[in-house]
Amino acid sequence: MITLYTHPFSKSGNSQIVPPPPYYYGVEYLAAHVFFNKEKLKEILPSFLDTDGEGWIYVADFVTISNDKWNLMYEDPSFTQYKEAAIGLKIYFEGKNYLYFPFMWVDKDWALVRGWVNGYPKKIGTVYLTKLSKLLPDYNSRRENLILGGYLLRDSKLIDLKVTLRRKVTEIPLSKFGKTLTIRYFPKTGENEQEVSELVTVEKVDSKIDDIWEGDAEVQIKGGINDELQYFEIEKVMAGYSYDYYFKTVGTKLVKVIENNSF
Repeated sequence: MITLYTHPFSKSGNSQIVPPPPYYYGVEYLAAHVFFNKEKLKEILPSFLDTDGEGWIYVADFVTISNDKWNLMYEDPSFTQYKEAAIGLKIYFEGKNYLYFPFMWVDKDWALVRGWVNGYPKKIGTVYLTKLSKLLPDYNSRRENLILGGYLLRDSKLIDLKVTLRRKVTEIPLSKFGKTLTIRYFPKTGENEQEVSELVTVEKVDSKIDDIWEGDAEVQIKGGINDELQYFEIEKVMAGYSYDYYFKTVGTKLVKVIENNSF
């Protein structure tokens, strides 16, 4: 018998939109370290989470493999590639700090479903960012004074990010935010059903980060009809970053069941 993980179901399991973990990720990130107005963030944060306003904004280009299906790298590369944009916050819950994403967007349906299964608030969007090529003049590698850019589109341009690289560094501030905390929520749709409402951490192993460059960042965030980004009022831009990151996720770990839909 095949262990099914997501729809659509079949005896072979080959039609499911997302196979089970583990998941492997190789990512190019363009990011900005910022501080938001923490009072306005209360409009989009659940009542049981708190923040001092420290945040992380990024656009990214992903290569990913699900459940050791490395053959997809050559049989159908479209199932191994997607782009993503997100706004993250350093939050506090029961005496510990975590990384929490109130908003996230991807450009592939399977990436969205995999995110929802693991508690990420993904929507479909269009993401572009500067692409480096090793033989391209001026844009063959990260270097001092190189300008990189990226943006997110839905009904309009929601995030616009530009980073001018200044120096190579050994770490990023995000490493001090804590483990990623998500909310796995699936509502009841009828009587005598159970909703899923739980806080979990995304369990990552074997993480590696490389070629980290820090620089000056320019960030613009604009709200949309279905994206309440007006509450992310940037008070200070600390720095911008461009880097490569590898990690493997093996699933989620329950932190606490949320009762009474107390958002």
